Amino acid sequence: MLLNPHRDAALISRIETVLREAYLDEGEFSIENEVFLRYNQACEYAVPWVDRVAPLAGSRVVEIGCGTGSSTCAFAQLAGQVQGYDIAPAYVAGALSRAHVLGLTNIDVQAVASEQLLSEVRRCHETEQADLVLLYAVLEHCTAQECLETLRTAWDVLRPGGHLVVIETPNRFGYMDVHTAFLPFFHMLPGPIALRYYHRTHRQKVIRTLDQALRISSQEAELARIRLGTGISFHDFQVALEIEDLGPVLAADGYEPEMLAWFPITLEERLLQTFFLARDVPAPIGFARYVLNLILRKPDSKTSSKSLLPLASRAEFLTNYQCAKMEAPTQQTYWREVFDRLGETVLIIMENQADLIILGNELNIEKSHNAICFEATGYDPYFYLPLVNTLSQKALMKIEMDAPSHSTLQVFHVTTDMPEYTEEKSSRLPVYRGRNTLMVELPPDLTGHLRIDPGEIPGKYRVYRIEIRCVH
Repeated sequence: MLLNPHRDAALISRIETVLREAYLDEGEFSIENEVFLRYNQACEYAVPWVDRVAPLAGSRVVEIGCGTGSSTCAFAQLAGQVQGYDIAPAYVAGALSRAHVLGLTNIDVQAVASEQLLSEVRRCHETEQADLVLLYAVLEHCTAQECLETLRTAWDVLRPGGHLVVIETPNRFGYMDVHTAFLPFFHMLPGPIALRYYHRTHRQKVIRTLDQALRISSQEAELARIRLGTGISFHDFQVALEIEDLGPVLAADGYEPEMLAWFPITLEERLLQTFFLARDVPAPIGFARYVLNLILRKPDSKTSSKSLLPLASRAEFLTNYQCAKMEAPTQQTYWREVFDRLGETVLIIMENQADLIILGNELNIEKSHNAICFEATGYDPYFYLPLVNTLSQKALMKIEMDAPSHSTLQVFHVTTDMPEYTEEKSSRLPVYRGRNTLMVELPPDLTGHLRIDPGEIPGKYRVYRIEIRCVH
């Protein structure tokens, strides 16, 4: 059940109330994120993805690092029983309260001291093994040793033929740190270098956290850096599971439709794919995704030595590495070609039409000789486009802009049957420092103002052209 901010306002308010204590120091964004955004993402993308590979009906699910229960409750919609574990009592209390508000009775969550967490998981599931173990946005916050031990424990408590599910964990070899600092290669830096470099990030929470930890000791700061989030790679799985060839156990790799909709292929990913293919890296190509979403099937008597996902089955998602083409993501390339064939323009805004822009939040605007220049003063800047006539058919919007840093552009719309802006109906696209050409598909029956969030980073955004054309 997806939560709709308009339809489910009362329910969301109740969940927000029970989670506010757990996120007292995290700010409103973390509360909003935990109340419905992460839960909705799990319901819309993660649960259907897992259910297609490992049917959830009647299954025993174990979640290590369940937090406030956003993913726990999403999986409980289909699973037989979900057992969650976390080291934070306040989060566990929030998870139980969330389950109660949602009317879910097949969830059991417990708080365990960090040093006893994995041994408790082993003890509880020594005889009654799990059908599925879930690690949702967990491993990137672990030390190297914790990561190995967590993977090994998860694997050991699975029944033969059961599935280990890793969701929304950054790839250690992604070129951009898209999780913590939003800086190129930051997550790859050795600790002593990272702890002298982090002030270059625009994320104030990262700076505050590491500043405070450094006042205690360099060891405390290094642990704080890891807890903020780094990344993992195929090496962790090979070492922890003691499986050299991961192909025969990898049942899903993040190139499935649900995960491509959630995490579109990026330029950095294309580059990493090129290296994997050109150098014949001994790991499935799913480990080249910039965010790792993986389902691994524990061997049983039916397991063969053949790869479950042959490389040929992923050909449509891969760069032609022999030509080393540095293309935009496949979806964007396709929509650019469609856009160029369309004739009817319903809206166009260029540098001499800045007065058509309606400022929304944390933005100042100024004209320049070839662009509309926005100065973002905070982390949630947005503006509105002028009203367009209600469209009976789909439309495409093309945005040409410069961004100050790697971030995410988000477009919110309203339609005749969805009269309010909602996260789940918005479009999210990665943007890169420098020039970007972005294509956004707009739904039919569009009405009202389009809201554009150009990025999540303060700085100057230069918009050269915004154009909307109808799709016939």
